[in-house]
Amino acid sequence: MEQESELLKGKVAIVSGVGPGLGRRAAVRLAANGADLVLGARRQSSLDDVAQEIEALGRKVVTLSTDINDEEQCAALCLLAQQELGSVDVLVNNAFRFDAFQKFEDVDLKQWEKITGTNVFGSLRMTKAALPYLEQAGGGSVVMVASLVARQPQPLQGGYATSKGGLLTATRVLAFELGEKNIRVNAVVPGWMQGPSVDMYLQMTSQQRGISEADVQKEIEGPIALGRIPRDEEVAGAVVFLASELSSSITGQTIDCNGGEHFH
Repeated sequence: MEQESELLKGKVAIVSGVGPGLGRRAAVRLAANGADLVLGARRQSSLDDVAQEIEALGRKVVTLSTDINDEEQCAALCLLAQQELGSVDVLVNNAFRFDAFQKFEDVDLKQWEKITGTNVFGSLRMTKAALPYLEQAGGGSVVMVASLVARQPQPLQGGYATSKGGLLTATRVLAFELGEKNIRVNAVVPGWMQGPSVDMYLQMTSQQRGISEADVQKEIEGPIALGRIPRDEEVAGAVVFLASELSSSITGQTIDCNGGEHFH
């Protein structure tokens, strides 16, 4: 990716859950629009790969292996941002835990507790850790990554849907409480998103049902107004918008980034 703008010049953004999908795309597009980056993920190899892309854009980047279920690790990531890059202006809560893929009647609810623990409370831990630095910077932007499944529950994804619904409510609560500190809190709501996870789903479903991947994709695209699955870099564009001053009066809101599969 090439430099897109200087919209975020002088800003420092933390992105959690950096992997091969949206976390990576969000981090790279933030850098392409002028931000310096602090990257957190459990796998150092994922962090190293994305850091190279950001350095190629001429931006500063630091990384730290981070589990958002650990309060001390969240605090360490935010402290690293302050020490190495001087501030925290943007936080993108992208880290998440997948569903147990079981029906409610069959699942051990401890699995749902773990999903909610990461997807809701992990994001809250990161936000609380970043709060003093956002205040010190005079305010900033927190972007939660939610999911359309919270509004349109899917089979065997009850735990994930419940957690993302909680995250949407938390977004509004934090926006209400932190607005007086000039800290904005918003969420993006992806649906199907063209990238590694969907590619894997297409392949798996194709094999299970004995139909082509193209046919599986057509079924997915049917309810989408744009007639195609949005790319993860398109969702990352909404993250850049919410991180920037272009959205300076927007807080407590959700932006549906699903090609019109759902109108909120």
